[in-house]
Amino acid sequence: MLAILSAISFDVSKIDSNVITIFIIGFSVVFGALIGIYAFFYFLPKIFNFNSDKNKVKKSKKEVVIEDKSVGDENSEIFAAIAMALHLHFEDMHDEESMVLTMDIQERLTSPWSSKIININ
Repeated sequence: MLAILSAISFDVSKIDSNVITIFIIGFSVVFGALIGIYAFFYFLPKIFNFNSDKNKVKKSKKEVVIEDKSVGDENSEIFAAIAMALHLHFEDMHDEESMVLTMDIQERLTSPWSSKIININ
């Protein structure tokens, strides 16, 4: 391993100002893009939550009036949802399987998929 590393030579004299300029510009573009992508994904949920907070305030004022009028209907909808979930869970189960896999093995010397003679006109 040390022989390989000693065989590698680095010539500093071939580095000029153009190479350094391209290196600095390339690194700054890459890291700038990474910072921009990070900022986009960091602030995106906050923007969506900001808009939904305004809507929640408006909806919560309307829901206060609705809750006072329909207290009895709310319980019946919950009971119906629970009953439907229990029905779907217990009634829609699959049949019990024997868990045996059978395969029909047929010996063929050639098949239409691998035969080259069929494709010749």
